Amino acid sequence: MAALGVVFGDIGTSPLYAFRLCFLAGPGYAARAENVLGILSLIVWALILVVCVKYATFVLRADYEGEGGTLALLALLLAPIPRSRVSKRLPWFAFMLLLGAAMLYGDGVITPAISVLSAVEGLDVATRAMHPVVVPATVAILGALFLVQVRGTGQIGRVFGPIMLLWFVAIGAGGLVSLVHGPHVLVALDPRHAVNFIARHGPSSIVVLGAVVLSVSGVEALYADLGHFGSSAIRLAWYAACLPALLLNYFGQGALALRDPHVLSSSSFYALYPGWTTLAMVALSTAATVIASQALISGAFSMTQEAVQLGYLPRMRVLHTSSLRAGQIFIPTVNAMLACACIAVVLGFRSSARLGSAYGLAVTGTMLATSLAFGQVARLRFKWPPLAAYGLSALFLGVDLAFLAGNIVKVMDGAWLPASIALVVFTLFVTWESGRRRVAVAFAKLSAPLDVYEREERSRRATRRMPEIAVFLTTGSEGMPFVLRHEWLSTHVLHDNIIIITIVHERRPTVRKEDRIVFEQVAPDVTRIVARYGYMQLPSIDDIIDCCGGKPLGLHAVSAYYLPHPRLVRDLDLGRGAMPGWQRIVFAFMARNATPLTESLGLPVESTIEFGVKISV
Repeated sequence: MAALGVVFGDIGTSPLYAFRLCFLAGPGYAARAENVLGILSLIVWALILVVCVKYATFVLRADYEGEGGTLALLALLLAPIPRSRVSKRLPWFAFMLLLGAAMLYGDGVITPAISVLSAVEGLDVATRAMHPVVVPATVAILGALFLVQVRGTGQIGRVFGPIMLLWFVAIGAGGLVSLVHGPHVLVALDPRHAVNFIARHGPSSIVVLGAVVLSVSGVEALYADLGHFGSSAIRLAWYAACLPALLLNYFGQGALALRDPHVLSSSSFYALYPGWTTLAMVALSTAATVIASQALISGAFSMTQEAVQLGYLPRMRVLHTSSLRAGQIFIPTVNAMLACACIAVVLGFRSSARLGSAYGLAVTGTMLATSLAFGQVARLRFKWPPLAAYGLSALFLGVDLAFLAGNIVKVMDGAWLPASIALVVFTLFVTWESGRRRVAVAFAKLSAPLDVYEREERSRRATRRMPEIAVFLTTGSEGMPFVLRHEWLSTHVLHDNIIIITIVHERRPTVRKEDRIVFEQVAPDVTRIVARYGYMQLPSIDDIIDCCGGKPLGLHAVSAYYLPHPRLVRDLDLGRGAMPGWQRIVFAFMARNATPLTESLGLPVESTIEFGVKISV
C-alpha cells in the first residue's frame, strides 16, 4: 500500500488536468466525437506503452543492487569502466543521463505547482466566488508543504497509502458511473482511433502529444523509488489499483465529453461528481496532490545526495529525519530553492491550463535519456544480442521522440522554464565533475612517493617527535599526502602515530560495513585507512571509527585532524588545457559555498587544521 502513496502519486493525480489540457492544446478538437475518441485512445496507449511495457516490464529490471533512477543507471553503466578512463573524459551516455537527471529538477519545480493548483481550482468549479482565493490557497499549501519537510516524511508516510487508496477508489468510481451512461467510449481501446486522429490532423496533432505525456508524467519517479519498494510491489500496486482506476477515470471523462463537450472548458474531472461532493473531492484531490508533491520533493533530496556522493555536486548539509531509515533525509538548500521556484511558478502562471504549456518537456527529456541508456544496459548487463537490445531501445525512443516533438513546440509558451532549470543544473553537474577531477589530479602531483618521504625523514636530524596521534585526510590513496609533507616541512615535527584517511565514493549504492575499511601499514609510524562508501551512504568520522572495530589505532584519542584547503587559480601555462574562465568562476563559487568537510564528516572544529594550497585549474 505504501507504494501507492509514494510511487504513483504523480501519475495518479494526472486525471485532474491531463485529459482537459489535451483538448485545450488544439482549438476545436472537442467539437467532434472522433476527436474525443482519438485523444482518449492516445492517453490509454501512452499508459500501456510507456508505463506497462517500457517501465514495468523492462526498465525496472535495470536496477543496480536493487536501486533505480537516472543516477543509478549512470553508476551501473560506469561500474565496469576503469576510473582511469572515466577520469579523462565522461562517455556519451554519462552526459545524456546527467541531462536526464537535471531534467528531473525542472520537473520537481513544475509538478508540485500544477498538481496542487489543479486540485485547488476545484473551488472555482464549486462556486465562482472562490476564484480569487485559488492562487493564494495554492501558495499557502505549497508553503506549508515545504516548511514541514524538515520534520521528515515518516509521520506523513503512514497515511500515504490509505489516502491514495481512497483517491484511486474515488476516481475509479467517478469514472465508472459516467462510463455506465456512455459505454460506447470503450472503443477508444482500439489504437486505430489514435492513429486516425494523428492522420486527420497531421502536424497539428503533435501539440496534443505534448499534452498526452502529462498522463505519464510521474513514471520516472516509479523507477527512482525502485530501491524503496522493489519491482514486485511496484508492479502489483500499478496493475491492481493505479492502472484500473486511471483507465476508468479517463474513460469516464471521455464519456462525459461525448455527452457534454462544454465540460472541457472548465474541469471534466470535477464534472464527474455531483455538485454536493465537489468540496469533498477538492479536499481529497488536494491531499493526493500534496502526497504526489511530497514524493517528488523527497526524490529530489535523494537524487541530490546521490549526485554529491558520485561527484557531480558539492557537499551539502544533509539532515537525517529518521533514526530507523537512512533514506529519509532533508537538504535545506534544495528545499529552499524548490519552494521559491514552485511559488514563483504559481504566481507567474496562475492557472493549471497555462502551466500545462510549461509541463512535459522535463519528464520527456528524462524518459529519452533512460531509453538511450537502456540499450547499453541490455547489451552489457543482460547480454542481449545487439539487435534485440538496440532495437527495443529504438522502439522506446520512437515514442519518446514523438512526445518530445509535442513539447518542443511549447517552448515559447512556457516550456522554456523547465528546460532552463535543467540546463543550469546540467551545467553545474559537468562543471563540478570537471573541476573536482582537476583538483584531484593537482593534489596527486603534490603528493610524495613513500620512498622519498622516508629518505627525507632520515636526512632531517632536527625532526622532533610528538607523542600524539594525528589524522591526515587526503583524496589520493597512494604516496604521502601533500598536507602531511607540508606540515612536517613547516614545523619539523612528526607525530608518533600518523593515520592517513582516504574516503573513496564507490559507483555502487552501498558498501557493507565489513567491507568498508581497508588498512595498510605504509611505514613504521604511518597507517593508511581507505574507507569506501556507496553513493547512497554518507561518510562520517564516527562511522569510520566504528568500522575500524578493535583495531588498536587510537582513533578515539586523535590530537589533530589535518586537511587541505585548495585555493583555485588559473595557470596560464595550461593554455588550452585550462578550464574556461566562466566555468572556473562557477566552480570556485560552488567550492566556496560547499558544506565544510569538518561539518560533513563531523570533525571536531577545535582539533582541525586546514592548510591552504594553490591549485591550478
